[in-house]
Amino acid sequence: MLELAKKAILDSGDFLSLDQTAQRLGLPPTTLDEWEAEGQIFSIEHAGCSLFPKYAFQDAAGHGPVPDLKVILDVLRPKKDGWGIAFWFASSSGFLGNHRPQEMLCSDADKVFLAATDEVSGITHG
Repeated sequence: MLELAKKAILDSGDFLSLDQTAQRLGLPPTTLDEWEAEGQIFSIEHAGCSLFPKYAFQDAAGHGPVPDLKVILDVLRPKKDGWGIAFWFASSSGFLGNHRPQEMLCSDADKVFLAATDEVSGITHG
């Protein structure tokens, strides 16, 4: 099942290699490495290569990561690795009206942040 989920992510077209992402953004690959080290973006590893999500970046060339992505990643990282984060962004969320977080990242990052917080908090009883 995990392999099918990974295949779906890889086949989605949402992820590009380091060089492809850098070229798309018009930036040197080292900039992506720096952003990832600073926690501003994430990647998944496949066949020895880092792959970066297209939805993590603002549309215009030369622009950086979606501004609120870092705070969302800060919430998810203690519980999820790169693949887990990719699965979460690609899965529909009842918290987001059955939209996928990646679809709402640019339009309603605050709501995506709340959905991430809900994801990692688990079920609470009161």
